[in-house]
Amino acid sequence: MSSESENFERFRKHLAESEHGVQFAAQYLLSLGHDVLIKATHCAPSRDQWKEFADDGDLYIQQRIEVKHLSATFGKDHWPFGSKFLVCAKHSYDRSKPKPFAYLYFSSDKKCVASVMGTTREHWYVEQRNDKRYENYSQDFYLCPLEYVKFTEIS
Repeated sequence: MSSESENFERFRKHLAESEHGVQFAAQYLLSLGHDVLIKATHCAPSRDQWKEFADDGDLYIQQRIEVKHLSATFGKDHWPFGSKFLVCAKHSYDRSKPKPFAYLYFSSDKKCVASVMGTTREHWYVEQRNDKRYENYSQDFYLCPLEYVKFTEIS
């Protein structure tokens, strides 16, 4: 048997053995509250066909995105609310499982989106504000400094 054939057989063996690790990782991610998609594993019937059988990853997790459409118009260089960015109601984030990966806020004209990544959480702070949607009602909100908000023009 040639070394190429031996290496291909070793690859097939390692691929089969890797399935245990993928299943373990999937169970771990499930225990953290993620929905997990495990991709099917296909092994090329021959070494020459490897490109047709190369995978696009072992598993995927879906990320939670919170979406808001503001009544105000804003742009990459114009945020009409000063130096503060209201992320969400504190109770909403605190009770969320899984935690949002990102918050997307769309301008009223849909020409700009402001993105706040969940990874910026350490920079958020709490402020009590009136909730304009309701009468005589205030609550705690998480706010984020604008330097951690990404503004992207939409064409």
